[in-house]
Amino acid sequence: MNWFKIAKDFRERNVINAKIRYLEDVKNNLNYLAKFIFQSGKNAKATNYKIISSSKISSYPTLHEILIEADAIALDSPWKFARLCYEGVDKINYLISSLKKEREGITYGKKFKNPQKGWINE
Repeated sequence: MNWFKIAKDFRERNVINAKIRYLEDVKNNLNYLAKFIFQSGKNAKATNYKIISSSKISSYPTLHEILIEADAIALDSPWKFARLCYEGVDKINYLISSLKKEREGITYGKKFKNPQKGWINE
């Protein structure tokens, strides 16, 4: 049986997919900023501030705190800024994996978690 035949509602799954896409974009930006800080600290700090001021990032307070801390030391210590960017990337990877597990639970449900071959789940 296909997952789209089992799923009851696609709205929740689509919201989770949008969150995952947003976090992937932020992760790519942070990876870039960790390297870009050594070329232009002022522009890297401005880009980091745009990420911080986004309303979506406030939903993740631990990530928000890491980025605020990175913003405070961006011009003083580029090495610490890069380290904090990579720390944020690790946090985002954890958030994405938990969102994917949640999406799988919504999509397949608890009933179809481990289907056995040849048996019909009802």
